[in-house]
Amino acid sequence: MQVKICGIRSIEAAEAAVKYGANYIGFIFVNGSKREIGTQECLEITNNIKNKFPESKVKSVGLFGNQDLSEIDGILDETDLDMIQLCGDRDFDVSIPSIRQIRIRESDSSDQILDYVQKALLVHNYVVLDSYHDKKLGGTGNKFDWNKAKNVIGLTNVLVSGGLDIKNIESLIKDFSPYGVDTSSGVETNGVKDIEKIKKFLELSKK
Repeated sequence: MQVKICGIRSIEAAEAAVKYGANYIGFIFVNGSKREIGTQECLEITNNIKNKFPESKVKSVGLFGNQDLSEIDGILDETDLDMIQLCGDRDFDVSIPSIRQIRIRESDSSDQILDYVQKALLVHNYVVLDSYHDKKLGGTGNKFDWNKAKNVIGLTNVLVSGGLDIKNIESLIKDFSPYGVDTSSGVETNGVKDIEKIKKFLELSKK
Protein backbone atom coordinates (compact mmCIF):
# COMPACT_ATOMS: atom_id res chain seq x y z
CA MET A 1 0.00 0.00 0.00
CA GLN A 2 1.13 3.52 -0.77
CA VAL A 3 1.66 5.82 2.24
CA LYS A 4 2.18 9.56 2.37
CA ILE A 5 3.39 11.36 5.47
CA CYS A 6 2.43 15.00 5.09
CA GLY A 7 3.29 18.27 6.79
CA ILE A 8 7.00 17.49 7.04
CA ARG A 9 9.01 20.35 8.55
CA SER A 10 12.13 18.72 9.94
CA ILE A 11 14.95 16.51 8.75
CA GLU A 12 14.26 14.09 11.61
CA ALA A 13 10.63 13.58 10.60
CA ALA A 14 11.54 13.17 6.94
CA GLU A 15 14.25 10.64 7.77
CA ALA A 16 11.84 8.62 9.93
CA ALA A 17 9.21 8.61 7.18
CA VAL A 18 11.69 7.36 4.60
CA LYS A 19 13.41 4.89 6.94
CA TYR A 20 10.16 3.19 7.86
CA GLY A 21 8.78 2.96 4.34
CA ALA A 22 6.81 6.04 3.29
CA ASN A 23 6.30 6.36 -0.47
CA TYR A 24 5.67 10.11 -0.35
CA ILE A 25 6.60 12.95 1.99
CA GLY A 26 4.53 16.12 1.80
CA PHE A 27 5.63 19.73 2.21
CA ILE A 28 2.94 22.35 2.73
CA PHE A 29 3.13 25.65 0.88
CA VAL A 30 -0.46 26.66 1.70
CA ASN A 31 -0.35 30.26 2.94
CA GLY A 32 -1.17 30.49 6.64
CA SER A 33 -1.04 26.77 7.36
CA LYS A 34 0.51 25.93 10.72
CA ARG A 35 2.62 23.37 8.86
CA GLU A 36 3.75 25.79 6.14
CA ILE A 37 7.39 25.46 5.14
CA GLY A 38 9.79 27.73 3.27
CA THR A 39 11.47 26.79 0.02
CA GLN A 40 14.98 26.72 1.50
CA GLU A 41 13.89 24.54 4.43
CA CYS A 42 12.21 22.17 2.01
CA LEU A 43 15.26 22.00 -0.24
CA GLU A 44 17.51 21.30 2.73
CA ILE A 45 15.31 18.38 3.78
CA THR A 46 14.98 16.84 0.30
CA ASN A 47 18.72 17.18 -0.33
CA ASN A 48 19.42 15.46 2.98
CA ILE A 49 17.08 12.60 2.09
CA LYS A 50 18.74 12.08 -1.29
CA ASN A 51 22.18 12.08 0.29
CA LYS A 52 21.27 9.80 3.19
CA PHE A 53 18.98 7.43 1.30
CA PRO A 54 20.38 7.38 -2.25
CA GLU A 55 18.49 4.18 -3.16
CA SER A 56 15.14 5.45 -1.89
CA LYS A 57 12.32 5.98 -4.37
CA VAL A 58 10.36 8.25 -2.02
CA LYS A 59 8.68 11.17 -3.79
CA SER A 60 8.55 14.70 -2.37
CA VAL A 61 5.19 16.39 -2.82
CA GLY A 62 4.47 20.12 -2.54
CA LEU A 63 0.97 21.03 -1.34
CA PHE A 64 -0.67 24.21 -2.60
CA GLY A 65 -3.94 26.00 -1.87
CA ASN A 66 -5.43 28.68 -4.08
CA GLN A 67 -2.13 30.06 -5.34
CA ASP A 68 -1.65 31.25 -8.90
CA LEU A 69 0.12 28.89 -11.25
CA SER A 70 2.97 31.41 -11.49
CA GLU A 71 3.52 31.21 -7.71
CA ILE A 72 3.50 27.42 -7.84
CA ASP A 73 6.02 27.46 -10.69
CA GLY A 74 8.21 29.85 -8.71
CA ILE A 75 8.28 27.50 -5.73
CA LEU A 76 9.04 24.55 -8.00
CA ASP A 77 12.00 26.48 -9.39
CA GLU A 78 13.39 26.97 -5.87
CA THR A 79 12.87 23.41 -4.64
CA ASP A 80 13.46 19.88 -5.83
CA LEU A 81 9.90 18.57 -5.61
CA ASP A 82 8.83 15.50 -7.56
CA MET A 83 5.09 16.18 -7.49
CA ILE A 84 2.48 18.71 -6.46
CA GLN A 85 -0.85 18.37 -4.69
CA LEU A 86 -3.61 20.88 -5.35
CA CYS A 87 -5.85 21.48 -2.34
CA GLY A 88 -7.77 24.64 -3.21
CA ASP A 89 -10.69 25.40 -5.48
CA ARG A 90 -8.42 26.20 -8.40
CA ASP A 91 -7.25 23.46 -10.70
CA PHE A 92 -4.39 23.28 -13.18
CA ASP A 93 -3.04 20.76 -15.64
CA VAL A 94 0.63 20.92 -14.69
CA SER A 95 3.81 19.56 -16.25
CA ILE A 96 4.88 17.34 -13.34
CA PRO A 97 2.98 14.47 -11.68
CA SER A 98 0.07 15.77 -9.61
CA ILE A 99 -2.41 14.83 -6.91
CA ARG A 100 -5.87 16.38 -6.68
CA GLN A 101 -7.41 16.69 -3.23
CA ILE A 102 -11.15 15.99 -3.06
CA ARG A 103 -12.82 17.13 0.13
CA ILE A 104 -15.84 15.03 1.05
CA ARG A 105 -18.90 16.89 2.33
CA GLU A 106 -21.54 15.26 4.51
CA SER A 107 -24.06 15.95 1.74
CA ASP A 108 -22.02 14.17 -0.95
CA SER A 109 -23.47 10.90 -2.22
CA SER A 110 -21.44 7.85 -3.26
CA ASP A 111 -22.24 8.59 -6.91
CA GLN A 112 -21.06 12.18 -6.56
CA ILE A 113 -17.78 11.08 -4.98
CA LEU A 114 -17.20 8.59 -7.78
CA ASP A 115 -17.85 11.33 -10.34
CA TYR A 116 -15.40 13.69 -8.61
CA VAL A 117 -12.70 11.01 -8.61
CA GLN A 118 -13.20 9.96 -12.22
CA LYS A 119 -13.06 13.55 -13.46
CA ALA A 120 -9.97 14.38 -11.38
CA LEU A 121 -8.10 11.33 -12.65
CA LEU A 122 -8.59 12.52 -16.22
CA VAL A 123 -6.27 15.44 -15.37
CA HIS A 124 -4.18 14.28 -12.41
CA ASN A 125 -2.14 11.18 -11.62
CA TYR A 126 -3.66 10.65 -8.18
CA VAL A 127 -6.47 11.86 -5.96
CA VAL A 128 -6.55 12.11 -2.19
CA LEU A 129 -9.88 12.03 -0.37
CA ASP A 130 -10.11 14.30 2.66
CA SER A 131 -12.79 15.61 5.00
CA TYR A 132 -14.41 18.95 4.20
CA HIS A 133 -13.96 21.96 6.47
CA ASP A 134 -15.28 25.38 5.47
CA LYS A 135 -12.23 27.23 6.85
CA LYS A 136 -9.40 24.77 6.31
CA LEU A 137 -8.07 23.02 3.21
CA GLY A 138 -6.88 19.99 5.17
CA GLY A 139 -5.02 18.81 8.22
CA THR A 140 -8.15 19.00 10.35
CA GLY A 141 -7.69 15.60 11.96
CA ASN A 142 -11.29 14.75 11.11
CA LYS A 143 -12.33 11.66 9.16
CA PHE A 144 -15.13 11.51 6.61
CA ASP A 145 -17.69 8.72 6.21
CA TRP A 146 -15.63 5.96 4.60
CA ASN A 147 -18.76 4.00 3.72
CA LYS A 148 -19.87 6.70 1.30
CA ALA A 149 -16.58 6.37 -0.56
CA LYS A 150 -16.31 2.57 -0.45
CA ASN A 151 -16.67 2.35 -4.24
CA VAL A 152 -13.57 4.48 -4.80
CA ILE A 153 -11.29 3.89 -1.80
CA GLY A 154 -9.84 0.74 -3.33
CA LEU A 155 -9.31 2.20 -6.79
CA THR A 156 -5.79 2.52 -8.15
CA ASN A 157 -4.24 5.96 -7.49
CA VAL A 158 -6.80 6.94 -4.83
CA LEU A 159 -5.42 7.81 -1.38
CA VAL A 160 -7.47 8.24 1.79
CA SER A 161 -6.76 11.12 4.16
CA GLY A 162 -8.55 12.87 7.00
CA GLY A 163 -8.04 11.91 10.62
CA LEU A 164 -6.01 8.77 10.01
CA ASP A 165 -3.84 7.68 12.92
CA ILE A 166 -2.44 4.59 14.60
CA LYS A 167 -5.82 3.93 16.25
CA ASN A 168 -7.95 3.68 13.11
CA ILE A 169 -5.63 2.79 10.23
CA GLU A 170 -6.08 -0.96 10.79
CA SER A 171 -9.87 -0.77 10.56
CA LEU A 172 -9.66 1.25 7.32
CA ILE A 173 -7.34 -1.35 5.81
CA LYS A 174 -9.39 -4.31 7.05
CA ASP A 175 -12.77 -2.99 5.91
CA PHE A 176 -11.90 -1.03 2.75
CA SER A 177 -8.50 -2.17 1.40
CA PRO A 178 -7.33 1.28 0.26
CA TYR A 179 -4.79 1.75 -2.50
CA GLY A 180 -3.06 4.38 -0.38
CA VAL A 181 -3.30 6.50 2.76
CA ASP A 182 -2.13 9.95 3.81
CA THR A 183 -1.65 11.34 7.30
CA SER A 184 -0.29 14.48 8.94
CA SER A 185 -1.81 15.39 12.31
CA GLY A 186 -2.32 11.68 13.01
CA VAL A 187 1.44 11.22 13.51
CA GLU A 188 1.92 14.30 15.66
CA THR A 189 2.05 15.01 19.38
CA ASN A 190 1.18 18.56 20.40
CA GLY A 191 1.40 19.69 16.78
CA VAL A 192 4.88 18.28 16.18
CA LYS A 193 5.75 15.19 14.15
CA ASP A 194 6.27 12.25 16.51
CA ILE A 195 8.94 9.81 15.30
CA GLU A 196 7.42 6.85 17.15
CA LYS A 197 3.96 7.56 15.73
CA ILE A 198 5.40 7.82 12.22
CA LYS A 199 7.11 4.46 12.71
CA LYS A 200 3.99 2.79 14.13
CA PHE A 201 1.67 4.22 11.45
CA LEU A 202 3.94 2.95 8.68
CA GLU A 203 4.34 -0.45 10.31
CA LEU A 204 0.55 -0.85 10.56
CA SER A 205 0.05 0.38 7.00
CA LYS A 206 2.68 -1.92 5.51
CA LYS A 207 1.58 -5.17 7.22
